[in-house]
Amino acid sequence: MPDPLQLRIARAWKDDQGIVWFRFRPSDSHSLADAREIVAAHVALAEGTDSPVLADLRGTSTGADRDARTYYSSSEGAHLKSAMAMVVDSPVQRMLGNIFLRFNKPPYPTRLLAGPDEAIEWLEQFAG
Repeated sequence: MPDPLQLRIARAWKDDQGIVWFRFRPSDSHSLADAREIVAAHVALAEGTDSPVLADLRGTSTGADRDARTYYSSSEGAHLKSAMAMVVDSPVQRMLGNIFLRFNKPPYPTRLLAGPDEAIEWLEQFAG
């Protein structure tokens, strides 16, 4: 793994397949300010090319607040995202992820998956 960017709520890096990873630290939630930091890191790591995102949310309890979820689905939040896989490991995370998908309707293909291997396999079709 390349040296990751150290963000307040996550570590971020781009792998050899062109997938931008976010491994979230254990937390109760994150805010609009955190979401803006995540998106800025994605834009920097994507280097001007649409790139898939793997958001490893295992270890978080509730995830993004309403303002952050809205931002992630905005045109600014979606910039340079070709797709996103959200890795979750609890029923609460899955429920919150489904709420995000239903009400925020991200403008990029998005899936909830149980593990990183499954996520990578799905995201490979969106890698440049």
